[in-house]
Amino acid sequence: MNTADYSTCQKLLHWVSAVIIVWALLSGSVVAIFAVPASVKAWVFFFNVSLTTLYIPVFVVRVYCSFTHGLDFSVRRSPREYLALWVHKAMYVVLAMVLATGVLMMDRPINLFNLVSFAPFHSDPASIVWYSRVHVLSCVALLLMLVMHIGAVVMHERRGKRVMVRMSF
Repeated sequence: MNTADYSTCQKLLHWVSAVIIVWALLSGSVVAIFAVPASVKAWVFFFNVSLTTLYIPVFVVRVYCSFTHGLDFSVRRSPREYLALWVHKAMYVVLAMVLATGVLMMDRPINLFNLVSFAPFHSDPASIVWYSRVHVLSCVALLLMLVMHIGAVVMHERRGKRVMVRMSF
């Protein structure tokens, strides 16, 4: 692919995002699917709400960097390269849906590590239920996209295309 190398900022944003997204998806799924003690469920909920709310501005910067660094539409790409580009942008759209619905589905104040709290955006139970459903579906879509993303990295590495080197510091 004819792309510029990733900047240090892009790499940092990618790996910070990866850690937060994987943690939130896995921990959220575990407490949603399995029987865990109420105290664990409450702690994961509290931590994930705080962490992912703080992640929102990081995500905005990441999207900005993705569209302003190394994305040259004058470069001719193969259909596969365009597909990879659009899949990456689709991941941003799905992640934006996860983050937005995560905030909009809150039926209690958004507590950021007990430092500051924001009132919920909705009090209408029907809206909260709808946003919760969209949030769960968006999380499933994001998880599937993440699995495909990791699979593509493994496939490229096995074929000798060193994508991990490009994303390393």
